Amino acid sequence: MVDREVLADSVSVSAADRGSTDEDAGIPDNSEAGGGSALDLDGDERTPVVRSRNYRRRGLLAAVAVAIVSLGAVTVVELIHYQQFGAAQDRDQRYLQAARQSVLDLTTISAATVDDDVARVLERSTGSFREQFDQRSDDFVSVVQQANVQATGAITEAGIENADDNTASVLVAATSNVSNSSGAQQESRVWRLRISLENDGQTILVSDVEFVP
Repeated sequence: MVDREVLADSVSVSAADRGSTDEDAGIPDNSEAGGGSALDLDGDERTPVVRSRNYRRRGLLAAVAVAIVSLGAVTVVELIHYQQFGAAQDRDQRYLQAARQSVLDLTTISAATVDDDVARVLERSTGSFREQFDQRSDDFVSVVQQANVQATGAITEAGIENADDNTASVLVAATSNVSNSSGAQQESRVWRLRISLENDGQTILVSDVEFVP
C-alpha cells in the first residue's frame, strides 16, 4: 500500500509547482485586472478620431449655413435692384405716355372742337405753361375758328432726356397734317418739342413746352 503521508506530500508539491508555473508564465489574474482593459484602450484610441469627425461635420454645417445666408442676402439685393429697375421702367413709360399725349393734344386741333381741345390741354398742364396757355386761349380759339383749321397730329418718336421720381424732360418728334381756309390742304408739318413734366405721384402734368431746332 502507498504510504498516505508520502501521497499527501506529493500532491502538495504538485499544487505548489502549478501555482509557481502560472505566475512565471505571466497569466493575468482576471479577478484583479477587473476585465475589459483592452476595450478601454481601444476606446481611448478612437476618441480623437470621433472628435475630429465631429469638428469636421460642425465646420461643414457652419460653412453651409454661411453659404445659405450669403446666397439669401445676394438674392434679396438682386430682388430689390430688380424691383427698383422695374419701378423706374414703369415710371419712365408713364412719362413717355404723358409727353406723347400732350403733343397730340397740341397738334390735333379742329375749329369745330377747339373749346374742348383747349380744355384738354389745360387739364393736362401745370405751372407757368398752364398760366400762359390759359391767358392766350381766347385768342387761340378765335384764330382756329376764323381760319377753319383742321390739324391731325402723329408721334414719330419720343425719348426721355432725363427723369427722376418728380420731374422729367422728354424729347418728342411729331408731324401734323394741316388744312385751313388759307388754302392749305393736308400740308405736312414737322415738330420737334421738349416737354417738361411734373409728377405728383398720382398724375403727370406738362409744366413747359419748347421748340427744338
